[in-house]
Amino acid sequence: MYPNDPNQPQPPQQPPQPNQGWGPSPQYQEQPQQQQPAQQYPQQPYVQQPQFGQPAQPQAPQPPQQPSYDYQVVPQPMAAPKKLPGSRGPLSLLFNDWMKQHWRLTLLIITGIILLGFVIFQIVYPNTRLLPGAQIDGAAVGGMRKDEAAEKLNKLYGEVEVSIYFGKNDAAFMKSKLKDMGISVVNNDRVAQMNYPFYLKLIPTSIFWANSLIKPGALEYAYDKEKIQSYTEGKVGDTCTIPAKDATLKLIDSQLQVVPSIAGGECDITEFQRVLAEAKPVSGASATELRIDSTETPAAVDDDKARELADTLNKRMKDPMPISLGSNSESVPGRIVLGWLDFKSDVPEASIDTANQTAKLAFTVNGDRMSTYLNDGIASKVVKKAGVSKVSTLDFTETSRVNGAGGQELDMARITASVTDYINAKVNQAVAVTHAVGPTVIYTRSYTPTSVGYSALLSQFAQDNPGKYGLSITEVSGVTYPRSATYNGDTRFTSAGVESIYLGYAVTMERYSGALRPVEQIAGSRNVEKCLKDMYERGDEQCRTGFYTRLGFNTVTQRGTELGLKNTVFANKGGVTSANDLHNVMVGFAKNQIARVEGGASLLTMTRANRSNDGIAAGITSAGSSVAHVTGENETMLNDSAVIYSNKGVYVLTVISEGSSWDKIAELTKKIEAFKQVKIPKDAR
Repeated sequence: MYPNDPNQPQPPQQPPQPNQGWGPSPQYQEQPQQQQPAQQYPQQPYVQQPQFGQPAQPQAPQPPQQPSYDYQVVPQPMAAPKKLPGSRGPLSLLFNDWMKQHWRLTLLIITGIILLGFVIFQIVYPNTRLLPGAQIDGAAVGGMRKDEAAEKLNKLYGEVEVSIYFGKNDAAFMKSKLKDMGISVVNNDRVAQMNYPFYLKLIPTSIFWANSLIKPGALEYAYDKEKIQSYTEGKVGDTCTIPAKDATLKLIDSQLQVVPSIAGGECDITEFQRVLAEAKPVSGASATELRIDSTETPAAVDDDKARELADTLNKRMKDPMPISLGSNSESVPGRIVLGWLDFKSDVPEASIDTANQTAKLAFTVNGDRMSTYLNDGIASKVVKKAGVSKVSTLDFTETSRVNGAGGQELDMARITASVTDYINAKVNQAVAVTHAVGPTVIYTRSYTPTSVGYSALLSQFAQDNPGKYGLSITEVSGVTYPRSATYNGDTRFTSAGVESIYLGYAVTMERYSGALRPVEQIAGSRNVEKCLKDMYERGDEQCRTGFYTRLGFNTVTQRGTELGLKNTVFANKGGVTSANDLHNVMVGFAKNQIARVEGGASLLTMTRANRSNDGIAAGITSAGSSVAHVTGENETMLNDSAVIYSNKGVYVLTVISEGSSWDKIAELTKKIEAFKQVKIPKDAR
């Protein structure tokens, strides 16, 4: 029989079989087996197959044989296969069948595993941590270590604001934070008490809701008596006197309204401190109130007096204020004018003891607010911008000038007086008074390479820039005839730290004489050598003070006399000096003429390590230059004295300034650096 033989009869197709292993299908019923005659197929001749690896043997061709058909095909349904005992189908189908029958058991097992996992996790949860989602006094501390949570709460309570009231006043006299008053809230023990009970750990999911059953302990308080004493004395003084606050006025919308007065009083400072030392802020509160008993003192200007002035001003300024602008006139809305006013209590000296007899609330016109308004609008109609004059100079001599036109601007002082008179109903209109102003002058400066040129440069720099200056310059080397100049050299200024160079000389001389031992401690654990280094490198104030205290006023003054100081006065916190005094000492060190044997050169070496890169150091532009300088500063003073080693020789520059800036000092240095690049004639002095 050959497959795919089109002449060969095909076996009958079988009907679809049911899904075996899952029971009878409602669409299919097994039919009873009927004995059918065996189907007979023609025999095919046997052909021997070659052994593996051997070539196929040729076969003699066989004559085709005609098949004989002696059977009859009767279509019959196939018999269902026999079912093996216990066989239900593939494994996945068996699992699916099992799950359908036992899903409740499966769900219970999974749920039990999850709940057991919860219990295990809860049992091993560390007792050093708070439960997730925990809150204490409104602060989220869930999952935090207990010590971290306590520290967080301590800081938060330190920020709690305390309002302090005196007597029966409804307005707080002051508001301060607990930490500033010396009052602390300690949360360590109360947080440590928040333990997760073991019986709750055995209850699944209790970790999420047990916080509602676990409460912190009571607040504990700590009081710093020294800080409380310092706080109270700083706020009310030793006598515990609380000044009264006079009533005043405030512009709201377009009307002045009264800001009520607050009575003052006197209290017992000990009672004040006792109240603070017993203050106990409530847990979770963002603010606390304390009330101190006091003897009330009325305000000098009460609410009635302030209301009287408010009524007068509101009535006067209900209409716009006319203001004359030359031949024209403008008007300013009354609410704008009221916004220019400042208020201050006027209490004559003679009326202080008689309380409120003659005290009153007075107003003044704020010139800045008024000028801002006028310059933004009205001024454009009367102001004339001044021109520019261009002036060229050589040293102190003016070589050319082109004058610009003059201008006109508002005279704010006189306008302020005019507006005040209008508000007081003395005049019917204000006047925008003007005055003439000269042109802006722009200078083109040039200098001869002489000492006179140096002098002009220093003088004109001081004139052209804000602040007050003492300036000196001296060339030490690099030129045939050294040049020098000074400006305001003998004027006394606050030394502000540059006295370190004088103290260093005194220390060097005392150490050389044996009166001061190098191992002596000057500031804390720092000895003489360490403090000298810190004083010059970092401008250390503790070391300056330590040296002054150790040597004493007489010794330091005597050593200053040896240096030739004429305008210097020593004091515990610096004293005063002049540009020439400081400059001459630095020139002496630069020439190695001061304490030559005793070690003065080492002081100049230390000043090379000064960490300040502002001022003179920032203005050095020539390549390869270096600076040895001593600096000093306070709120208003900026002082710098330097030995500059440049490619044009060594020179000393000293700048003492009040109301200037380090940038301006650097600018002067750059001008001098440029000046030194100018070729010097042979006969220049």
